[in-house]
Amino acid sequence: MRAIIFRIIVYLGLGVLGLGLFQIQVLQGEYYRQLGEQNRIRLIPLEAPRGRVLDKRGNLLASNRPTYDVVATPEDVTPDVYPRLGKLLSVPEKDIRFRMSAAREYPFAPAIIAQDIPRELAFAIEERKPELPGVAVRVSAIRSYPLKETAAHLIGYIGRISPKEYELNDHSLYGMTSMMGREGIEKIFDERLRGWRGGRQVEVDARGQLIRIISEKLPEPGQDLVLTLDLELQKRIMDLIKDKHAAVAVMDLKSNGILALASSPAYDPNVFVSPRQSLERMGVLKNPESPLLDRGIASAYPPGSIFKLVTALTALETGKITPQTRFVCTGKFRLKPGTRPFHCWNEQGHGSLNLYQAIERSCNVYFYNVGRRLTPEEIAHYARELGLGERMKLELSQIDPGLVPDSAWKKEKLHDRWYQGETLSYAIGQGYLRVSPLQIMRLVAMIAENGKRVQPHLIEGLAQQEKRESKIAIHPENLDVIRRAMLSVVQSDYGTGQLARVDFDKMAGKTGTAQVPPKKSHAWMTGFFPYENPEISFVVFVEHGGAGGVTAAKIVKEIIQMWKGMGNAAVG
Repeated sequence: MRAIIFRIIVYLGLGVLGLGLFQIQVLQGEYYRQLGEQNRIRLIPLEAPRGRVLDKRGNLLASNRPTYDVVATPEDVTPDVYPRLGKLLSVPEKDIRFRMSAAREYPFAPAIIAQDIPRELAFAIEERKPELPGVAVRVSAIRSYPLKETAAHLIGYIGRISPKEYELNDHSLYGMTSMMGREGIEKIFDERLRGWRGGRQVEVDARGQLIRIISEKLPEPGQDLVLTLDLELQKRIMDLIKDKHAAVAVMDLKSNGILALASSPAYDPNVFVSPRQSLERMGVLKNPESPLLDRGIASAYPPGSIFKLVTALTALETGKITPQTRFVCTGKFRLKPGTRPFHCWNEQGHGSLNLYQAIERSCNVYFYNVGRRLTPEEIAHYARELGLGERMKLELSQIDPGLVPDSAWKKEKLHDRWYQGETLSYAIGQGYLRVSPLQIMRLVAMIAENGKRVQPHLIEGLAQQEKRESKIAIHPENLDVIRRAMLSVVQSDYGTGQLARVDFDKMAGKTGTAQVPPKKSHAWMTGFFPYENPEISFVVFVEHGGAGGVTAAKIVKEIIQMWKGMGNAAVG
């Protein structure tokens, strides 16, 4: 009886074992075969080299440099690896374990333990490889910005992709550890710069060591981008404004390509790429000077007297004045007897002036009189016609559209009616009005180009279909009046911009001193050069720089002299 029971137990055990083997080998055979293959054959993704960014002369603005990264395949790592690797990297063991437990793109994918380590440390890890199963040093590429602050706002930087971004993007372009553009050109043209990922199928042994390459698909490198920027001009301008809160833009009027777009203070974009520069990165982010702010396009300011160009064009177009209309400046202006006076910057007054002289000397009282004849809607209409109050179609992110107010805007936003005194402030570029420096440069470019619509751009070779195909709705004869007045601003001994004058050709310009109480005024100057057959338009903005006719005008003169010294200007 006992023998029978024993045989039954044996047969039942063999039956259970057989069923288990059947399930493993037949029902789940494919699953376990895949696991075995994954343990022997692995896929290694190959990131595409990111395309370079160059200036118009082929100078490198952004490129790639080799870097050493420590990676580990958790499935191959033995327990004794954690303390050994932590000691080599000077990283706590718990941090090593945490990095190895991070989500990965596929089974047996290596986890990134440390990036951009020194070459000496990479060699030390390689020498101890037998003691570190599953650990490897991988040579890859990291983004490099050789010019650091020189064109930081324009080029931008790249950063690690987030899990959410990874899920939303094409996995043939982006892996879980890929870098992607975060600001500037790097962000706008990320797909064009990054290229297509490749992969390598390899056979490994039980320790995860490479035996042979089975197959390989090489990545497709990203495309290079050539900018309209002139690096030498950009560098010299950055040197001019390095100790100021300022923005400068210079544009080629023949192509509408931006030759320089400088903002100060700036930052080193390399600190956002290398993990070793975390302290420097936090220093940039917490800096009260706001070095990340591009003052040329991403912020808007009251324009002060440079807006008198718009007010003058509005009055001419609506027939409220002619170029010879005269007003008397006594140094102050009152809307009604006994009311608060509006002051001119010249307390003694300018006397009797026509429009040419009023622009030349930037007389506030003249434009108070003009503003009294205009409505805020009329001023806003022509300001918008000249490109203010709209987001520019430029190949950059974070573009501030500025603000062109009118009575409807005030009623909607501030729940109040518009007062005539506000129109007087509006007429001289004060009040609610806000513009970016680049908008002002474009506005002056359209005046210089006799009303042709201007669309600045940064990328060489991109079609600019609307560049010379349409015109703004302003009469050419009125634009000519403004150009002649702007010539006097610089060339006349009464002109507010005479400190910008150069001795080798004539320049047209307009200065501005925008009040921002209780702080010091903003300094502006804009214009085009040379006056006959203009080749460039420009703008200089110095935050809290004081008088535009002094601070900004002196910078303009140096820029024009530099531009000519680089072999650009034709002597007239």
